[in-house]
Amino acid sequence: MRGFDIRRLIAPLVAVALLLGLVASPAARAGKTEDDGIPVEVRVKDQSGNPIATAVVRNPKEEERHRVNTVTGSWVGSILYLPDGSMVKFDKGMEVTFEVSAPGYITETVHYVVRKRKNVIEVALQKMKLQDEDKDHANDDQMPIIGFGRDKPIGGAPVDDGGN
Repeated sequence: MRGFDIRRLIAPLVAVALLLGLVASPAARAGKTEDDGIPVEVRVKDQSGNPIATAVVRNPKEEERHRVNTVTGSWVGSILYLPDGSMVKFDKGMEVTFEVSAPGYITETVHYVVRKRKNVIEVALQKMKLQDEDKDHANDDQMPIIGFGRDKPIGGAPVDDGGN
């Protein structure tokens, strides 16, 4: 009969301690910490409900414009980084303002009070009415053609450049 072997007792204890260390590590707790703000999602769509891939979201206090996801048309953020180097975390009850814009659309300003969870802001942008769309294009064929000296039409005949 052999004596008491301490290695038989220590080996399982070390294994249990390592396992508990991995479970309690920050990498294992990839969830929310006290340093994170509350996430706010801004979904940008057109009037028919389709996502606008080129939209950007910006807070007036912040210089940076945040591009939306090109597939979903949404941006998610929980912290704003101000030009002076400080940061603002979104907390419950805080009112935030966003300017939402996209090329060809009218910019919208949205005010929102942050809740504890499920902070989703849906913004429907209206298409800008361009001046070219309002004109009657029936007279397009009557507009003069301005040729350049080097231009040659198909067939090689010279272009009349108006006597220049």
